[in-house]
Amino acid sequence: MTVTYLGPVDNGTATNTRGVRRYVRKFKLDADKTDDAYTVGSNASLPKIGDSHPSDTAARCEILRVEHTDPYRGWTVTAEYSSELQNSAGTGGLNNNPTLDVAQISWGSEQFQRPLIVDKNGDAVVNSAGDPFDPPAMIDDSRRVVTVQKNLTAVPSWILDYQDAVNNDAFSVDSVSIAIGQAKMQMVSVGPVQERNGTLFRQVTFQIQFQRDGWAVDILDAGFREKDPADSTKRIAITLDDGTDPSTPVLLNGSGSKLDDPTPATAQFITFNAYKERAFSSLPLT
Repeated sequence: MTVTYLGPVDNGTATNTRGVRRYVRKFKLDADKTDDAYTVGSNASLPKIGDSHPSDTAARCEILRVEHTDPYRGWTVTAEYSSELQNSAGTGGLNNNPTLDVAQISWGSEQFQRPLIVDKNGDAVVNSAGDPFDPPAMIDDSRRVVTVQKNLTAVPSWILDYQDAVNNDAFSVDSVSIAIGQAKMQMVSVGPVQERNGTLFRQVTFQIQFQRDGWAVDILDAGFREKDPADSTKRIAITLDDGTDPSTPVLLNGSGSKLDDPTPATAQFITFNAYKERAFSSLPLT
């Protein structure tokens, strides 16, 4: 079997659609009658998937089409290039090694509802007598979501360890700086095994949600019992000034005692860190 590379047919064609540049180049080859499309398309002189266009390095070869165009021996290989797959810096795209492709990043939002416990000034939301509403009012809670697609050689080793994890480090994604505690891993999916130029890879997609005020949970310090002033290891029921039992939780002072003369500004909150913490700067974000 003999495949002979004869060279390009012409200088190729080009289009520019809204800034996305596409090129088509054609090559002629000669082969024995026993050679097939795989043998011809594998010729070392042809471009490979991920190769840069010779005049536009940002455009990468995405498609190779092999056609038997002349009787018995003549073949034409068409290479198509595109500059579409790029990162926010305007560089990158397909590579010969798929794991070197830049991460594809997109942004969105998700809408939720949350209980109104604290107002915009950080004061507790309580009634005119200083008691929390039961049940609390519900308000909109929107979160920014970033979706990252990255080619990896295998299922990532961190796929379980980062389940619902919050970042304990400052990091950047798509040139946006994220402070400690603002990001939380939401979803990870792993696609089937693929192959490019002999390299096996999996496309890994993961979503990170962001909370401007972080993911720690602040809970209003209130209840029906307080610490016994005579013995702090014991709890005693709270009674109202008229000696009756309260029908709603009573605000506490942050130290286990009933809060005297409660106001929205003096109400206390207890902060709980519900999620484990991990370093997000080590994730494949580029």
